[in-house]
Amino acid sequence: MFADLHIHTDYSDGIYSPESIIKKSLKAKLTKISITDHDIFLGNLEAREIAKKKKYKLEIIPGVEFSAFTQNKEIHIIGLFIDFENYKILNLVNDLQIRRKKTVKNIINHLNKKAVNISYEEVLSLAKGSIGRPHIAHELINKGYALSINDAFDRYISNNILGDVREPSLSIKNAIKVIKDAGGISVYAHPNLTDKNFFNDLREMKEIGLDGIEVSSPRYGLSRQKELMEICNKLNLIKSGGSDFHGFHKGIDIEPKNGINEIEFKNLIRSIE
Repeated sequence: MFADLHIHTDYSDGIYSPESIIKKSLKAKLTKISITDHDIFLGNLEAREIAKKKKYKLEIIPGVEFSAFTQNKEIHIIGLFIDFENYKILNLVNDLQIRRKKTVKNIINHLNKKAVNISYEEVLSLAKGSIGRPHIAHELINKGYALSINDAFDRYISNNILGDVREPSLSIKNAIKVIKDAGGISVYAHPNLTDKNFFNDLREMKEIGLDGIEVSSPRYGLSRQKELMEICNKLNLIKSGGSDFHGFHKGIDIEPKNGINEIEFKNLIRSIE
C-alpha cells in the first residue's frame, strides 16, 4: 500500500503523538499519509515539521475531518490538500473549538446530575488540542467509572445516551464548501452502504460538490470496497482511503493493507491538478 489518508493523533481523539504516527507509518512502509484530526490542524502541522527536520521519507498531506449533519444523521467529511492559512477554514476551526468546549461542559453537567463526579478542568487537562468525548472517557476511566474507552462510551457517552448533546457539526454544504474554498478536495469518510438513504445522500452530496469516497477502510471488507469503487466509477468520484486509526480500536492499525495504492493516489492527484 502507498498512502493512508485518514489518521488521528492525540491532538484530537487519537492516543498517539504525531511523531509516533510517523514512526508507525514508516514501519508500514507508507510513502504518504494525511493526519485528519477533528476540527484542528496542529497534529498535521507538527508532523510536517518533524518529517522535515528529521528528513523522513514520508509526505504529510494537509488534512482535517469535519462532522456534518443531514437528515438526522452524522456524516464525516475529510478535507485533503487544504490550505491551512485560508481565513475561511481558520475561522471555522476556531469557532468549532469554542463550540467543542461548550459541548464538553454540557456533557459533564449531564453526568454530574447522574452522580458521576468529574470536572471540566480535569477533562480539559487531558486534551492536547480538540477536546471531545474521548477525553471524557479517559477521565471516566481515571475515576473508576469505566474500564475502557469503549466501556465509557457504552455506559455514559454514546450517541444514543446523549442524544443531541454532542460535539459540534456542520451542514454537509458548509463542510464541503469550506474545504473547496481552502483549495482542498472533500471525501465522504467510511460511508455506510447499508443505510437505505445512502445513494440519495451521495447524489445530493455530489451535487453540492463532494469530490470522493473512502473506498478502502478496515471498517469494511473487500466486497464492500469493490462496490464502492464501482460507485465511484459510475458517479465520477475520486477514490480515497485510510485506516481511520485512533490507537484504541481493535483491528484498526496503520499497516500496508489499510489505504490506497500508488495508482489510486496518482489518480487522486490528477483530479486536483
